[in-house]
Amino acid sequence: MFLKIIEIIFPVLIIALIGYFYAKKEKISMDIPNKINLEVFIPILVFYAISEKLPSITTLGTFSLGAVIVVLGSGIILYPITKLLGVNPRTFLPSMMFNNSINLGLPLALFAFGEKAMALIIALSIVQIVGQFTIAVVMYGGVAKISELLKNPVILATFFGLIFNYYNLHLPQILIEPLKMLSQISIPLVLFALGVRLSTIEFSHWKIGLIGAILCPLSGILMALVAIYIFDYTPLQTSLIILFGALPPAVVNSLMAEKYGYDSSVVASLVAVGNLFSLIVIPIVLYFLFII
Repeated sequence: MFLKIIEIIFPVLIIALIGYFYAKKEKISMDIPNKINLEVFIPILVFYAISEKLPSITTLGTFSLGAVIVVLGSGIILYPITKLLGVNPRTFLPSMMFNNSINLGLPLALFAFGEKAMALIIALSIVQIVGQFTIAVVMYGGVAKISELLKNPVILATFFGLIFNYYNLHLPQILIEPLKMLSQISIPLVLFALGVRLSTIEFSHWKIGLIGAILCPLSGILMALVAIYIFDYTPLQTSLIILFGALPPAVVNSLMAEKYGYDSSVVASLVAVGNLFSLIVIPIVLYFLFII
């Protein structure tokens, strides 16, 4: 069991560490590679997984609702705690609600459960992405624009993937192979970029960061269990939504807080400590997922 967990965690950790140490040495910018990944490689992965790997889109309905419960539920149950801690809910809660489902969730699901899990974890990630660019934007003081969301390549790829799946449409095999190859670029690149980003994040508010690092997976797993209780999930869906709930804060939270000028140093610490703490949390969660 221990070796199985190491096999899952090691590729994720080593690629992120390569990005981290390379960025420390070269001071590189990942703006252009990240843009390409978010607009080309990840959308191709999403389209390929949903159109070619998902058995039926009917499996996504209640599963996506489970993600809504995890995301919104985490914010609701932690709101009173922000009052006890004396922190601004708009600073603290987005990092607790919106997790690293793209940067960390996709590769973990792939290495832990194989390609059959990709379309399902993407269904959870889409909920998180929509919330990140609507609810989180408003919480950080910005204005959510639905028109911008509809232009998001990941959202568009999801839409077309669902259409192809529903009508049992398939691209010619001559196109499937290059799409598959391009989709395989996304996960190593997103892990490398995660390491690069973590190399620049501050730990100035490490105490609140540590509190968030504990509360984020606890609230997420608790709400995942609520979703499992409500819906009749398969064993794979059960494992994936628990893993989704256990993920640390999304790195994009620190970018948004900086963009809208909302306690960016506090949010950066929540993200940094949360992602480091996940090195302890994720192996424990995987251990329990494999023994139940």
